[in-house]
Amino acid sequence: MRTITLANGETVEVECLSCALVNGLIEPEGGVVMVTEHFHAHQDVAYPIPGLIILASKRHLKSLDELTEEERIDYITVLAEIRKAQRNVLGIESVYYFYNEDTTHHFHTWMVPR
Repeated sequence: MRTITLANGETVEVECLSCALVNGLIEPEGGVVMVTEHFHAHQDVAYPIPGLIILASKRHLKSLDELTEEERIDYITVLAEIRKAQRNVLGIESVYYFYNEDTTHHFHTWMVPR
């Protein structure tokens, strides 16, 4: 179990944070941004920075090359839709994309406003 401190100061114990988010056991401060068959998009539960989005796979996998073809198409489609909304709704002109493979749970990408 992991202890996570949420943005509101509450602490929760979870086996897997992404599973808890995907299954609705934890509600991110800014709410859920988007859900598809394969992905879940939300604000960071600890640092709800406006416009910062985490796009996470619903299933446990570690690396981009582990995505199925259907998941890859869903991933890039959702990533582009969120990026368009960041620009058109929030006026965010540039973002940093962070993706690393040192996680033991869900493949995810941070979309951080610059």
